[in-house]
Amino acid sequence: MNPFAHLSLATPVVADAPLAERTTWRMGGPARWLITPSSVAELSDLLARWPVGVPRQTLGGGSNLLIADKGFDGAVLDLTRGLNRIYTVTESLKHSPDAPWVIHADAGATTQSLAHFARRLGLTGAEFLAGIPGSVGGALRMNAGAYGGEIKDLLLEAEVLDSSGSRRVLDPVGLGLGYRQCECPGDWIFTSARFVFLLDDPQRVRERMRAFNQRRRLSQPLDKPSAGSVFKNPPTGEKAWALIEQAGLRGARVGNAQVSTKHCNFFVNLGGARATDMRALIHKTQTQVEQHSGILLEPEVKLVGWE
Repeated sequence: MNPFAHLSLATPVVADAPLAERTTWRMGGPARWLITPSSVAELSDLLARWPVGVPRQTLGGGSNLLIADKGFDGAVLDLTRGLNRIYTVTESLKHSPDAPWVIHADAGATTQSLAHFARRLGLTGAEFLAGIPGSVGGALRMNAGAYGGEIKDLLLEAEVLDSSGSRRVLDPVGLGLGYRQCECPGDWIFTSARFVFLLDDPQRVRERMRAFNQRRRLSQPLDKPSAGSVFKNPPTGEKAWALIEQAGLRGARVGNAQVSTKHCNFFVNLGGARATDMRALIHKTQTQVEQHSGILLEPEVKLVGWE
């Protein structure tokens, strides 16, 4: 029985919806229910009348999730179809070229789309986002970053819905954004954010973006499904990839899940890998690194549907 049948939704609730192709790892089982809210108002109403006892999981770009092979026995909220707008809120005045621009981005928009939207306007600050897979909401949830930049450095304010569907607006301090973390409750859902940019020469913006993307092509296994960095860098200053390599795990495999030979903090799906294999590889890496260095690596990826 559909527990959402009593609600008036603009889009249908899909039962037993495959999720593997909605994640960058290309693995995992189906969701018991898949809902694609068409607006913030619809999402707010849905949360306010959420069926008792039904777990939920928000899905954006699927770049930081390891979904169990058996799937997720709950409802997945896909924000990428109905909440994906990007537009300018304010523009710099002609008499003040140094004035900031503010860009609104819905949580379901991709980080890459946000980066290229800013680039086309000659705005600097988001170049590091161009090669990061995933959604704006997911990037806020983990304070995504690369090459010295973090999304909190751009953020003016973010809009979230709490567990009851009430709207809240928080700045980076209120969100508690830090290295790969956000301190707002896990069941709150990002719906949009406003980011601040400055004008720059469009050619310089393009060149920086190209330079970052070239570094990625040379150092990351972009030809195979992955979830980006699997582990956070330890607070003691070491690099996770170096600790993994020093523990002798470059190229290590469990089934068709492999520690990349190109970048040790990227775990790749060689083809047909099971989520169980990937989880076992993550655990093996943690164990072996801790035995070798005494450091327990903390995953960046979230486990969904596991007991």
